[in-house]
Amino acid sequence: MFPLKDENPHPPGFKPRLTIALIIVNVVIFGIQVAITGQFFDFTMADQNRVYPDTIKMYFSWGTVPGCVTGEINAINTGIPEIGVLNCPAFPELSLLTSTFMHGGLLHLGGNMLFLWIFGDNIEAKFGRVKYLGIYLMWGIGAGLIHIMGDPGSGVPAVGASGAISGILGAYLVIFPRAKIMTFLMLGFFWRMIHIKAMYFLPFWLIFQNLLPFFIGGFGAAGGGVAYLAHIGGFVLGLAIGFLYKRLHRSDYTYGTRYGYVDDHRDDWR
Repeated sequence: MFPLKDENPHPPGFKPRLTIALIIVNVVIFGIQVAITGQFFDFTMADQNRVYPDTIKMYFSWGTVPGCVTGEINAINTGIPEIGVLNCPAFPELSLLTSTFMHGGLLHLGGNMLFLWIFGDNIEAKFGRVKYLGIYLMWGIGAGLIHIMGDPGSGVPAVGASGAISGILGAYLVIFPRAKIMTFLMLGFFWRMIHIKAMYFLPFWLIFQNLLPFFIGGFGAAGGGVAYLAHIGGFVLGLAIGFLYKRLHRSDYTYGTRYGYVDDHRDDWR
């Protein structure tokens, strides 16, 4: 299932400027990555033909290396003669932030930015730009920390906005469960456009694209090159923030009562 857009209109006059700004920042940083590595579709550190030292140094300098953040390792032996041993960054904790704006290639960037564009604007409208920016960064850093907990001594760098965007998806599920997502469904030769409520689409995404691969992979922290635990952790953090938001804004979700007492009308208006 491939989401195309959501049917969830903005408040009158609202423009998702911060969401657009986040997309622009990610695209600009992706351009810098291309300039550094000379790669575009996939930032590969090594393949059967050659080693890409600029890509390796970029990932280990700005990506999140769990062992460096926890202090379990001080250097990484790449096993590559051209590179040798790479020391951990002076402030590895900073990588929890910088890695949130880096990606592994064009498809990685494109998929993340599509989800950010579809779901992020409505979360921005609810939280306001300043809170949304702070919470978005918190989701990214929190997802990175949860990823580290899966393998604290790992020397494999992780990059991507997926943890922060998973937080957006979790919050969206709680705040807009009945919003419909226009989805391109492909099952073999069967192609169709369908409209699926967020309460069904987002759990499906979490289960089939993250939970199942994570458990089938033997609880691996980055099975198949994907940091599933960061996605799951970000989603759970998003759920928590979503529930907190609804608790603090009960009257926004209650209609038909004089004083807006939530216990009388628990059915979400969206």
